[in-house]
Amino acid sequence: MHEYPTPAQLHQRVLALWPADSEWDARSSLRSSVEAAVVTGVAELHPKDGRRAANWIGTLHRHEQFWRDQERSPREKTRNASTLPDEERWLGEWSRYQRRSTLLVRYQIIRLDVSPSFSWDPQQSAWIANYEACSRHKRMNGSLPRLTSADRDQFVLARWLDRQLGQLRAGALSHRRARLLRELLADRSQTQIRER
Repeated sequence: MHEYPTPAQLHQRVLALWPADSEWDARSSLRSSVEAAVVTGVAELHPKDGRRAANWIGTLHRHEQFWRDQERSPREKTRNASTLPDEERWLGEWSRYQRRSTLLVRYQIIRLDVSPSFSWDPQQSAWIANYEACSRHKRMNGSLPRLTSADRDQFVLARWLDRQLGQLRAGALSHRRARLLRELLADRSQTQIRER
């Protein structure tokens, strides 16, 4: 079982990351105090001005709880929309709104930065996670994942890698992604030499 950071630990990370020479703006200070009240159990802080901050913090905590329960971020779309629960879809849409919002205050931005359930660029995060999984597989097994594997996880990784190789051949990958894939495909003998 994994140990995931609690909302209280994440709140403390924001406080630690806040620059010492920087003043808290009023809206950031309000959100920080609302989250502190929620994580310490003093959740009766709902003044007129704090209601919006409390709603934002509550939604973020539900988003993170979904991530802890499902070990993935909520989706807003899926191929079969009828299988996507309303709460997950709503949390996925909330994430998209946060990525596009220009109204976030500094506390919200830093808080989203430290949140394990949130990504500013989910496609890039997914690409990097798949790349790292392929790299781990190569280090552990001496070969890249295979499409012929009976292991479902290996097959899924191999299918992802096959798509990326197709994009590499077509010249459709960014320079960074192409470079990373070429490194991954480097001669197997180098991997074997490093393992000895």
